Amino acid sequence: MRLSVLFLFILCGCAVTQSQNTPRHHWYEHDPVTGRGFYIYVPDAYTSRRAAPLIVSCHGTVPFDTADMHIREWQMLAERNGCIVIAPELVGTDGIFGDGPIVAMLEDERYILSIISGLCYRYNIDRANVMITGFSGGGFPTYWVGLRHPDLFSVVAARNCNFSEGNVDGWFPDEAVRTRVMIYFGENDPGAIQGQSQAAIRYLRAKGFVVEAMTIPGAGHERHPEYAMDYFRRQWKVPQPTAPDRSSP
Repeated sequence: MRLSVLFLFILCGCAVTQSQNTPRHHWYEHDPVTGRGFYIYVPDAYTSRRAAPLIVSCHGTVPFDTADMHIREWQMLAERNGCIVIAPELVGTDGIFGDGPIVAMLEDERYILSIISGLCYRYNIDRANVMITGFSGGGFPTYWVGLRHPDLFSVVAARNCNFSEGNVDGWFPDEAVRTRVMIYFGENDPGAIQGQSQAAIRYLRAKGFVVEAMTIPGAGHERHPEYAMDYFRRQWKVPQPTAPDRSSP
């Protein structure tokens, strides 16, 4: 089954079809604590006077899916919706021959949290509205990091994702059930992706999570971040800025 997914990736890849015609361009940085790199996009209308929702997008199996692809698939949606988006370079995302080893998840977790901590000093981040999302093998860190930190992530969105019950069961706090979860995949996705997505839906619902699930008609293993963006917006809460309110003179 994993070899059939590998063949699909080699044959089709994970093309970015979203428009790149944004007023700004994304850029690449290094997290000063871990030394690892990530891409970031800040919308043109960003101002420190208004808290910006944050999106963390987790790439899948390298080289078929990369952080560079993720920032490019998200930057137009981030621009239109006033969000800051980051795409970290991860190590625990092999959805072909791997299943999200705990040691890699812990490393990615520390890295993602370090990036967010630094961003909160530089930008006015809306702490009430932070989404972590992933595509394909990016499901491993998406579930792991998102479910373990309900105090930080308001939404977890899994897009055509791999899932392993063994690397999440017993690793997240009871409070995680308040995190809103969306899981979706293509009607023509590989069987492994469909089966693991359905397993994630069953598992999380059995644990008490509110999960919105959908199958995209006619779609295969393709990028459709717009569904996650729509879900994120529908879950937005009253903003909690990291910077003081400077709207008054």
